[in-house]
Amino acid sequence: MLEISNDLKETLKESLHAYYKSIKEGDLIKLSSLMTRESYLLTLSTLGFKKAFRDESFKHLLEEMEHEPKSLLEAEKLLSSELKNEARKNTVDLLFYEPKGLDRVTLHYRQDTQTKKIYFSKQDEIWSIDLKAGRKKDF
Repeated sequence: MLEISNDLKETLKESLHAYYKSIKEGDLIKLSSLMTRESYLLTLSTLGFKKAFRDESFKHLLEEMEHEPKSLLEAEKLLSSELKNEARKNTVDLLFYEPKGLDRVTLHYRQDTQTKKIYFSKQDEIWSIDLKAGRKKDF
């Protein structure tokens, strides 16, 4: 079985905590730096689901943000404001790291009382949150 270095464990741990902190503070610039672009856009859609359900124009922004930079900027601005106002508080405790090859790791953790997983992949020597890294690779 592959072994994960202590340096990598610390990097992934810091990324997990930065992920929750950036959501709590509505710091979407920081959030985007922690994730692959595809994962970031998916996360924005997830975070904005409730607002999109209530607001048709916001729903349109979310649908267009992948291909339209202005829509992305507007969606980020509105979501950032909403996230700051929510002032989420989460307790995050690491459980264990599960290597998935040389370039992917699943981090198992507990958020408040729920057991969760977050996936990381290494691209261009940088470890990023990658929601698709938990899927099987095609060879």
